[in-house]
Amino acid sequence: MRNTPWQLFRFGFVYLNAIPTGFLISPLLWNSAYLGWASILGGYAMSLVFLWFTLKVGLWDPRKPWIDFGSALVSKWIHFPVVALVFFWSINYIGMDIEGFTLFFDTNYMRESPQWFILLIVGLVVVVTARWGMETMIYISDGLFLVIVVAIVSMNMFFFKEAHFDMMIAMVRHHNYGSALMDSLFCLSFFAEWLVFLFLAPYIQFNKKSFRNLAAAGLLVTIAVFLQWASALLNFGPYLGREMQYPLVELMRAASGFLGNSDPLIIGLWSSSMFFHSAFLIHVSVRCLAKLLNLKQMDGPLIAIIGGTAIVIAFQYSQNPLLFLQNFNSFGMAMFFIFMELIPIFYWVASLFHKRKRRPKPRPKPDHKPA
Repeated sequence: MRNTPWQLFRFGFVYLNAIPTGFLISPLLWNSAYLGWASILGGYAMSLVFLWFTLKVGLWDPRKPWIDFGSALVSKWIHFPVVALVFFWSINYIGMDIEGFTLFFDTNYMRESPQWFILLIVGLVVVVTARWGMETMIYISDGLFLVIVVAIVSMNMFFFKEAHFDMMIAMVRHHNYGSALMDSLFCLSFFAEWLVFLFLAPYIQFNKKSFRNLAAAGLLVTIAVFLQWASALLNFGPYLGREMQYPLVELMRAASGFLGNSDPLIIGLWSSSMFFHSAFLIHVSVRCLAKLLNLKQMDGPLIAIIGGTAIVIAFQYSQNPLLFLQNFNSFGMAMFFIFMELIPIFYWVASLFHKRKRRPKPRPKPDHKPA
């Protein structure tokens, strides 16, 4: 496929923006309150460390995905269990995506509909999106990127019109840095989803500018989250805002004029990015399962199997929505996601030893005796 220099940037933004936009604002208002800006910036800064290691591993062989050359670094006896762990993580993440999206629609727009029916529809849409293939998804991200950025900027321009800017002084005077530090790790689990980008090759190959492109995508997501957190805080305050599961939806409902009637458009754009997020995770799961079972040219059946399994996992989560939300927003879940991002560091360390083994020994210099 044809690659452009900033294609990775646009793809990265569309993928990374989906989950923080929908599910990060309320926990930030609950824990960090006025110091949410410090948590957001701290989480992004720490995510760059994980990004650097991820790209170092990807640059080992830019023409192949990590799943194919990883066994050359750590041996297949270590690589296969790691691939199985990534498969377990990704398929459960798809289930959490579907359940979180279903809860959003069930509580805001389709309260009378059976939850299993919404789960089934969302899961089928995700599967169909994944069946389009990675090349199509990458090209779709080019168009989604511009529309989402314009929507975020326009939406926050309306939100800040009714904001109480006198509360901004509290962002400096509050000194609850302990909660801000914990929330930085929580934000890190949302921002540092770099592991999945190792599966982009050979569609998009890493190069020396890939760090710049993905760091810029992460920075744009950070700015978007910061604006949405600030608009929710300055309109509702930390105490009322933390009681809302989806404060941005409440802001749109409270707005007048164009924004008050545009929530179907905004929600539609966010839904597209959510489907995109889950579909790419299905692609990751398919690559892992095909590697574990040594299957080739089986993407269609594997997508259906993994999509169906993710719907079943989401249905199990839906049996207790409150427990699901508690676990999804728990510190333990954040630590598990951060642990998954340590995998590229492990492979980077192994690559250092691998390079030492492959380094040719210097030839002894011939002795020159004086005449």
